[in-house]
Amino acid sequence: MAKSGSLSSAVAHPGVSRLLGAQLPADFADWLDFVAVGALLAFTWNAGPTAFALLAAAMALPYVLIGPLAGAIIDRTDLKQVMVLSNLGRALATFTAAFAPDAAILLVIVFLRSTADAFFAPAKQAAIQILVPTHDLMAVNGISHAINQASKVVGPALGGLLLLFLSPQNIFLANAGVSLLAAGILLGLGNRLRSTTPRSAEKSLFKDVREGLAEFRRKPALLIGLLLMAMGYFFLFLYDSLIPLLTRALDYDQAVFGLAIAAAGGGGVLASLVLGAWSGERRPFVLMGAGYLISGPIAIFLGLAPTAGQSLPWTVYVFLFALLGAATAVVVVPFKTIIQRESDPSRIGRVASTCEAVTVSVMLVAPFIGATVAELYSIGASFMAGGVALILLSIAAFLAAASPRLN
Repeated sequence: MAKSGSLSSAVAHPGVSRLLGAQLPADFADWLDFVAVGALLAFTWNAGPTAFALLAAAMALPYVLIGPLAGAIIDRTDLKQVMVLSNLGRALATFTAAFAPDAAILLVIVFLRSTADAFFAPAKQAAIQILVPTHDLMAVNGISHAINQASKVVGPALGGLLLLFLSPQNIFLANAGVSLLAAGILLGLGNRLRSTTPRSAEKSLFKDVREGLAEFRRKPALLIGLLLMAMGYFFLFLYDSLIPLLTRALDYDQAVFGLAIAAAGGGGVLASLVLGAWSGERRPFVLMGAGYLISGPIAIFLGLAPTAGQSLPWTVYVFLFALLGAATAVVVVPFKTIIQRESDPSRIGRVASTCEAVTVSVMLVAPFIGATVAELYSIGASFMAGGVALILLSIAAFLAAASPRLN
């Protein structure tokens, strides 16, 4: 018999392997045509920096603006239906993108596609809560996060390779088929994937949103977990967008930059799988604290290198980013487990959507502050500031782990 908390026991629960199997094409569909979108904007329509800023906003804002309402809908609807319709909506939007006549229309389509996506991740978290016993949650979340991280590395790389043989429009059409595949896999999930009776459709969605926010007041572990996660993302993204500039400041070329980003993704995948196989019943706040404690000193070291005029072997540089990717996974996987352990099943959609909205909001704001610090002082200063803050945040996470109210 598979050991409780192991990867093999995690996927053995009915419906879990199919859910994770559907996540594979669903997550890859988010990134497969990322290069094609950029190619259309830059090389076909000669778009400038403003268009790319709007692209980032179109991808992120639906999680902030629509996410909380999406969570309320998820909590009153069959989860299988939500996930299938989300992937069908993504497929339709991606198919439409192949016929976009200009940059403005394409950006609107990207916004609509992200709106469909805003339903999938919270519904998937709710489905994991229903399908997986508590002792295997960390393992399933580890596999799920590994899939997500792999898609962010392999998806754009494969999309760029396809661009050598296909037009951007044909890549959109192929990617629409990937989303249809995800929807087809999800159709095989059991009927009525909901552990509680959906709320009455007559009730106000906005009242449901308020009740979802109240869950954080009722469950201190949820609130502290969200604060730790949001602050961690804020400090991380003080320097994350400056990685290309740091690479240049250390006299590396774009090949080393590409290797560093790939290493970060690979580290995240490996750490997610190891964490899922090893963690079992270990305490999530301890793991979050450990992740921040690893990330902080590395960020400080990376910031000191250009400031002190020190050079690093490129292999060391790439390895440090692999450690950063692994440390991030050690934070994210336990946080998702906190959401599923602490949320009432009737409110988990709203809780998960709220967490997505808060973290995405932080990710939109932090890079501008980090850039300001870099302009006023240096690129290294942004890395060092983020690193020091992450070390302090690790102390807060360890204090949370020691609190009887949160465990």
